[in-house]
Amino acid sequence: MSRILPHSMKLSIIIPVRNERVTVVPLIEQVRAVDCGMPKEIIVVDGASTDGTREALLALPTSDDLILVFEDAARGKGRAVRTGFDRASGDIVMVQDADLELEPCEIPSLLAPIVAGKTDVVFGSRFRGRGKGTTPWVGYIGNFGLTWAANILYMTRLTDILTCYKVLLADVARSLDLQCNGFDLDAEITCRLLRDGHKIVEVPVTYNPRSVEEGKKLSPDVGWSVLRAIVRTRFAPKSSRTTVASLTNTVAPEREPVASSSADTER
Repeated sequence: MSRILPHSMKLSIIIPVRNERVTVVPLIEQVRAVDCGMPKEIIVVDGASTDGTREALLALPTSDDLILVFEDAARGKGRAVRTGFDRASGDIVMVQDADLELEPCEIPSLLAPIVAGKTDVVFGSRFRGRGKGTTPWVGYIGNFGLTWAANILYMTRLTDILTCYKVLLADVARSLDLQCNGFDLDAEITCRLLRDGHKIVEVPVTYNPRSVEEGKKLSPDVGWSVLRAIVRTRFAPKSSRTTVASLTNTVAPEREPVASSSADTER
């Protein structure tokens, strides 16, 4: 892979959100403050929040770098991320959770291997070189087990397949033919990348996990859907969809919400 010139690239940051009224605006401010070395757009996909998140987002001043997509029903994190990928106009796309568990200031280190031409995919690992850290044991063991299963099936040595911080060339992201709508999308992205032969570079990131009382939404049941996605992707036939450049949908921000072709509204 040849070296990419940052000034010629654009970064699209996808933020899936549901009921994160307290954290979403501070998160957007932190992301905006990061110097990525390239232009960036922030695409927030709200999954029909009911706690005032939508109102908080609509109160933000209109800006060319911010695209708001409001779904008319809660369809899951995976669906929100997929919607963000379709809306993105950048050359590089990445996922950023709205819960402030990860540090946006570390985005430049995640971009570096792609910009340097070393890979087309980077994961921000919460555990590489850092062990468990402050992650609760139940979450750490669950992630370890699911990552181990993926490593066995795909013959790799990743440490964190479920990390939110996934950074990809946009063409690669759109070639994956993703199907999952829930938290299992994290595993599906990983496994489709591995199955298609993409090199995944892991970069350690800082992780500040929150508790269920603080708004953590993952439950033990998620593990089964993730495991199913790992196994299903491993043995599913490869898609012939190698490029989706024709599906790229650049969405300019609007002052008022307008009708959308995917049953949501945008601003």
